[in-house]
Amino acid sequence: MERVLGVPDAARTLDEALALGVPAQEYGIRNSAQYLAARHAVFDDRLPPARRQLLELLAIAEREGDPEDLVDLWRSLCEVDVRLGSCARALEWADRALAHSAAHGLSPGPAWYTAALAQSVGGSFAEASRLAGRGIQASREEGDALYLARSLWVRGCVRLHTGDGAGAAATFAEVARLEGDRPVADPSMFRWRSDAVEALTAGGHTDRAGLLLAGAEATPGIRGRGPGTVAALVRARGVLLAREGRPDEAVARLGEAAAGFRCAGLPLEEARTHLARGRVERARRRQAAARTAWEEAAELYGTTGARPWREVTAALLDRLPGGRPGDGSRAGGLTPSELRLAGLICRGASNQEAAQQLFLSVKTVEGMLSRVYRKLDVRSRTQLGAALAPDR
Repeated sequence: MERVLGVPDAARTLDEALALGVPAQEYGIRNSAQYLAARHAVFDDRLPPARRQLLELLAIAEREGDPEDLVDLWRSLCEVDVRLGSCARALEWADRALAHSAAHGLSPGPAWYTAALAQSVGGSFAEASRLAGRGIQASREEGDALYLARSLWVRGCVRLHTGDGAGAAATFAEVARLEGDRPVADPSMFRWRSDAVEALTAGGHTDRAGLLLAGAEATPGIRGRGPGTVAALVRARGVLLAREGRPDEAVARLGEAAAGFRCAGLPLEEARTHLARGRVERARRRQAAARTAWEEAAELYGTTGARPWREVTAALLDRLPGGRPGDGSRAGGLTPSELRLAGLICRGASNQEAAQQLFLSVKTVEGMLSRVYRKLDVRSRTQLGAALAPDR
């Protein structure tokens, strides 16, 4: 509750609870200090340690826990894997939570929400919308404002990502009304505001979007929250700047946001930011820059298994002049992103330097470079330079 209310002593209180050494299963794992510590790690974007803690608690729950313990742990693991970009695993956790909730007569709203969230990254937007609708109905019937807001959030995001700006804005207006009734001072616990800003902007409500964003940015201690929370607000500011006719500032903010998500280890959010940057570049007729941004997004969506997002990105690339590249018409069938990387490497850039210039992670650059080598049948940077000399 201290964290909900923004009391700065929340971490100290949790440490005191952990120091008591009460076994996690003593009063129900979902009520334990150990589980709360894992949830705080999720809020702070410390996702790998959060996942380890949750898996340790899951092992205990499978031996000594009750059905609610298992469902809460599976739902938390789903949330973590969604944010880590492990889409297939997220779907598995969500399916378990949904089936177990139904089998044991537990409140269905939270499980429907979790299933909708997993589908929105690893399944289909249509199924995510359907499941969110089930969650909305169940939560309304039970008077559960907490999960009603969350299911509405998923529905609003789906509408935003599928081009229904007006519908998304209306959905987020309801989320705002629900959240306005509860004094939650920590925006990292439910990250709806940045998405609402983007939805309002897409729906043409820039004044309302600006007021909401300014309020979120002014939250006391916002810079000390999870880095993903901050990066999402920076992205929202970039989207709003683009709508206000300030594309240079917008691209700069979106580049900053992408770097923030990359440092936080949030690949799906990074990729979504590349999509936004590509839209800004296309709007000002910089087709090559738009293609590069969308290919960077496609690369991340491909490695994470984000099926609906791959489809969105492919459709954007198809609409660019010349359609999608990579059909063998270029050197060795290299895509423009691969050609750009190869050019940087040939000019002496290290993997780290190339990653910075391409707004990618070093790991992604290493994978791309391996594919370049394989396509061109070369084994070194010197051979790469020789293979591409006529094309450069």
